Amino acid sequence: MAAMDIRQLRYFTAVAEELNFTRAAQRLHITQPPLTRQIQALEASLGVELFLRKSQGVLLTEAGKTLLADARNLASLMEQSVERAHMAGRGQGGRLDIGFFGTSAFDLLPRVLAAYRQSYPRVKLVLHPGQTPAQVLALRQGRVAVVFERQVPQEPDIQVELAAQERVLVALPAAHRLARRKLIDVDDLRNEPMILPEGLPPQMSGMAVRVFRSHGFEPKHGPRCRDMTSGTMLVAAGAGVFLVPESMSVLGMPGVSYHPLRSREKFDMYCFYLRDHQSPLIEGLLGIVRGLHGPTRRGAN
Repeated sequence: MAAMDIRQLRYFTAVAEELNFTRAAQRLHITQPPLTRQIQALEASLGVELFLRKSQGVLLTEAGKTLLADARNLASLMEQSVERAHMAGRGQGGRLDIGFFGTSAFDLLPRVLAAYRQSYPRVKLVLHPGQTPAQVLALRQGRVAVVFERQVPQEPDIQVELAAQERVLVALPAAHRLARRKLIDVDDLRNEPMILPEGLPPQMSGMAVRVFRSHGFEPKHGPRCRDMTSGTMLVAAGAGVFLVPESMSVLGMPGVSYHPLRSREKFDMYCFYLRDHQSPLIEGLLGIVRGLHGPTRRGAN
């Protein structure tokens, strides 16, 4: 297979457009002899004549005409590639892979992505659902760049930032006696069976216990659930009440009524990424997150 380099194609294009070696050399800011040698080397490499030499200049052969069309296309592609590289270096282009899990998809992440797309429309965003252990591995393998989750990894190479805080809502069966209340007091729930999550991050699974103990009593244990959605479904079935982050209310699950709880407790949402990253794409995304919430970093314990 014939080998060509970019310089030879640039020299060939100049001669093909000028149809004169002298003018092409002037355009390229070189002398004519090295230009002639490069064209001869290109022709020898291809095994065809690209020019018909005339006393007043040159004419393109059919092979030369074909190569000129391709050379122009290659030059355009090279310019686009260089521009895309520059844009990626400025965080304005490229691909950003984002991991997420759970209720981050209901409120925070859509807002972050909408703002990011507005600021960086040429960045391709790719989303990867998955729980924290898998996302930590994906971070280290370079398959995702940033993760949005409530569970915080305790790893020395991972930087964690608080991305959002949500009000605590009480999910009630729609026909519940408290469903007409605009605001629910903790004491109102003293005798209500409380649906308690298991296998979820401590800040979520322990929310009800912390809130109730701060008021001097233990929650009345109701059914257990594996995630926020299944817990809300149990509420719809009338099995108990459930403390959920405000973003859960966007589901609009039939048979469930959502009411703010009078409490200082919040549900936290985090984003995390490799501590030593040097990606302008990640910094652009973090700038959006911090703009929505404000920077609050924490390291691994």
